[in-house]
Amino acid sequence: MKLLRTVLLFLVVISQFGFDAHCQEKTIRGKVVDAETKEPLPGVHILGFGKSTYGNTTNDEGDFILQVSKVTDSIRFSFIGFKSQTLLSSNLTVHDVTIRLQPYATPLREITVKAVPASQIVKAAAEAIPQNYEQQPFQIRGFYREQIKNDTTYYAIAEAIFESQFFPKVKGEEAVLLRLVQGRRSETVKSSRIFEDYHPSGGPNYLTENQLEVKLPPFMVEANFADYEYAVDSITSYDGRDVYVITFDQKATLKENLWKGKIFIEADSKAILEIVSALSPRGEEYRKHLSGKDKVVAGLLGIDFKLLNKKTRYSYHKTGDKWSLHDATLQLDIDFKQPRKQIDERINLTAELLSISQDAKNTTPITRGEQWQKNQLVLNLPGEFDEGFWGADNFIKPETSLTSAVASMKTTNEKTLSTGLTAEWQFFQQNLAKAYSKDSTVILKPYVESRWKDNLRAPLLWKWQEGDFDFSAKVKVAKATDEGSPPDKGFQVGGLMLRNANSELENYILLGLGCMGNEKMKIISQTNIQGNSAIHVKKVEVDNFNLRVTRVGSKISLFFFDVAAKQWELLRSYVRADMPSRIQLGLAGFSYFPGDAPNRKPDLLIYFDTPKIVALVK
Repeated sequence: MKLLRTVLLFLVVISQFGFDAHCQEKTIRGKVVDAETKEPLPGVHILGFGKSTYGNTTNDEGDFILQVSKVTDSIRFSFIGFKSQTLLSSNLTVHDVTIRLQPYATPLREITVKAVPASQIVKAAAEAIPQNYEQQPFQIRGFYREQIKNDTTYYAIAEAIFESQFFPKVKGEEAVLLRLVQGRRSETVKSSRIFEDYHPSGGPNYLTENQLEVKLPPFMVEANFADYEYAVDSITSYDGRDVYVITFDQKATLKENLWKGKIFIEADSKAILEIVSALSPRGEEYRKHLSGKDKVVAGLLGIDFKLLNKKTRYSYHKTGDKWSLHDATLQLDIDFKQPRKQIDERINLTAELLSISQDAKNTTPITRGEQWQKNQLVLNLPGEFDEGFWGADNFIKPETSLTSAVASMKTTNEKTLSTGLTAEWQFFQQNLAKAYSKDSTVILKPYVESRWKDNLRAPLLWKWQEGDFDFSAKVKVAKATDEGSPPDKGFQVGGLMLRNANSELENYILLGLGCMGNEKMKIISQTNIQGNSAIHVKKVEVDNFNLRVTRVGSKISLFFFDVAAKQWELLRSYVRADMPSRIQLGLAGFSYFPGDAPNRKPDLLIYFDTPKIVALVK
C-alpha cells in the first residue's frame, strides 16, 4: 500500500482546458439545493463554458465559490439523478446565489435491465474507455485538499495546486507525473506528536494514479469478475441521458478483502460517470492493514495500525466528445495506537481532488527535478484560511467546521515577524522558505527539506558583488518551535555563501553554523566544485557566532570570532581560481533529514544580524 510513507499531506486538483488567470472577472458564492426537499447537494458538477472550460464542485454543505472569467458565457450545474441547469454568466449575482435542481424520477425499466446482465454492462464500459476518455498525453491543473481529524478535532490540513501529466499508453510510474505549483499546511502540536514516527501520505499520487485513463479499478477488470456479484440497481439520469446504477460486492465465500460499491454508467455510450467504492465488510477478517516496509517499521516503533475502512469516489463529466475527471475523494479510517507515547486514536483522513482545467497541448514531460516530492507539500504555511491565496484558480469551498478549525489552529512552526523581506536582497528558491527583515536582522525560515550539497540547491538571499570583498554577519540558529534552543535533529544549517551563479553545476563556498547529524553545534566550512561537495566541521558550544568570508584575488578565507580570545580566527582558506569576478554573496540555509527520518519537517530559524559587505580596494 503506497499510501503509507513518511510524510503527511496532500490532495490534488486537476485541470481541463486552461483557465487564463488574467481574465478573472468576478467571484460567485452560492449554494445548490434539492428543489423539492431544500436539502443541500454535495458534489454537484459546476462547469464554466466560453473560450475555455473549467470546473468546480459543491462541498458537503452544498456551498461553492466559483472564479468566473470574462470569457465565460454560461455555467452549468449537473448532478446525477437531477435535471441539469445552465445559466448565463451575466445573469448570476456575486453573493448568495441559490441553485435549485429538480430531481429526475424514472422507474427502473425491467425489460432493459433483464436484457443485459450487469457484469456485461461493466465489461462494455471498460472496453469503451479508449473511445470515451482521452488516450493522448494531456495535462490537468487541479486543486487538492487533505484533512486529518478524529471525531472532534482537526489535526492537520493541507491544500495544494498541482499540475498532473497523464500518458495513457505508458505503463508503470511514468504514466502520471506531478508538479507542485503551490501548497500550504496547518498542523497542531498533537498531530505532530501522533505522526512524528509514522503517518499516512500519498494522497495526490493515489488520486491521480487511479484515474480511468491510466488504471482500471480491479472490480472492472474482466479477469476478476468471478470474485464479484453485480446487479443493476436502477436507471437514473445525468444531463438528460439514461444512466445505469450498477452495484457490486465481493462474493461472501472469498477469503480476502475486496471492494463493494456503485458504478454509474451512461446507457448509450457506456461512459463511466462515477465510481464509488469501499472495502467490503464481507472480507474484513482478511484485511491487510500494512505490508512490506510499512509493516516492519510500524513493528519496530511499537505501532498498532489498523485500516478500519478505505473509501474512494471518482466523478467524471463530458466536454466536447470526451469524458474527464471532475473530482475525486479518498477517505481512510484508521485506528492508531502507540502505547509508549500513550497514543490511542481513531483517525479519519480525507483527501479531495478537484479538476480545474485540462490541456492536451502541453505534453512535454515534467522533468525529474521538477516532479512532486512527497515531503514537499508545504511550501507556504497559512496564517489564515484566506480565499485570495489561490488567486484566479478555482478551489473547493471549505466547510464551516474546517474554516473554524484553521482559524483556531496553532501551527507547530508558527512565527510572527514584523515585516516582509527587505527589497535589497534577491531570493533564490523562494518557494522553499520565508524571509523577513526586522531592524538590522534578516531572518530565514525554511518550510520544507532542502540541502546545499553536491548539485542540490536550497534557499539563498543574495546580492551581486564584484571583485574583492569582506562579507560578515552574526549568525544564530534556533528552533522555530522554541527560539531559546538550537536545532537538535538532522542537518539544519544557516550561514554565509559565495556562489558562482553562471555555472550549470553548483560551485560555491559556504561558511555556516548548525547541527550536522546530532544536536551538537558545529561551524561548517563547505566547498563545492562542479557539483561535488567537501565538508569540514568544528565543534562549538554555542548557537551564535560572528562569521566572516573574505576574497582577495583567488584566495577565499573563512573566519569566526573567538569571544574568549577577542579576535577573528581563521577556520580555512581556499584557492578558487574558477570563481568569476562577479559572484553572488548570500545568506543561505538548509534543513535535511537523512533516509526515512520520521519527522522530516524543518524546525529552524536562521538570524543574520547586521549582514555587511565591504568592497576591498587594491
